[in-house]
Amino acid sequence: MNRQTGEKRLKVFTYKGFEMRSMETKRLKTFGVAILAALLAAPMVGCQVTRNGQTLPSPYYLEDDIQYHPSGTEFQYQQEVDYMNKANAEKAAAAAQYGQY
Repeated sequence: MNRQTGEKRLKVFTYKGFEMRSMETKRLKTFGVAILAALLAAPMVGCQVTRNGQTLPSPYYLEDDIQYHPSGTEFQYQQEVDYMNKANAEKAAAAAQYGQY
């Protein structure tokens, strides 16, 4: 920093005829390029996300195939209940035929 004017100057070093800037300047330049690349790449990325059970489309939603899931029974364990009823009926029939012990 120049004491008289209060302005900051970049530290520039000369080595074998080449100007070399400080690491701080290189770091800022690299960070700026990374931010610029991220901002330029952001619109090109299409992400399909699920928020609160709702699937929000990607930019390619018109090209996606349609999935149809037919509605099933409301009760998910109907086969198990049918098996238990059948087993209980067979047990009751055997008890009636041979006597209950």
